[in-house]
Amino acid sequence: MRSLKNLDVKKSIELNKLVYSEDWLEKFGTITLYLFFSWGFLMPFLIYFNPYRDYSKTGIEFYLLFIFSLYCAITIYRKATEKCLTKIVSKYNAEENKLLINQYCEKKGFEKHKNSGNVIIYNSLNNLAINPRFQTRRIFILDKNEIYFTMIKENQKLNIPVLFSQISLKRDIENLCQ
Repeated sequence: MRSLKNLDVKKSIELNKLVYSEDWLEKFGTITLYLFFSWGFLMPFLIYFNPYRDYSKTGIEFYLLFIFSLYCAITIYRKATEKCLTKIVSKYNAEENKLLINQYCEKKGFEKHKNSGNVIIYNSLNNLAINPRFQTRRIFILDKNEIYFTMIKENQKLNIPVLFSQISLKRDIENLCQ
């Protein structure tokens, strides 16, 4: 489970990426995820282009394998970019942005984890989670009239990335700040 220890706000803003100290288990989980989903991405191609396969018995299932390959490619991409911060320029200052974000997250029913200085972190329980440790964390960093944010999932063992929710969060925050 991620703890976001030693989150360096200044360096995160400079690099446009979350900078914090990761433990070895998180690094191992990332490598495992890359290996698993890379294999999942390549497998449909290996099956489809197998020279010993009987092409007369090819059904639609071979083509459906490419949907799995696309899912694996999206997962690899999102894992590689999950720590990248999305920047939104607001017409409000940092205090008003903080108030807007807090109101938005409370309206959506997210649980406040941290609200100090220019860092706001909200957690929400994953919909199909069995264990309450399976959460999605929304991290907001405020700097003048700019809002930097990202979403990361926290699971007990393997931290699979958020695939599409960050798109709707970005749209909602842009609508709030315009």
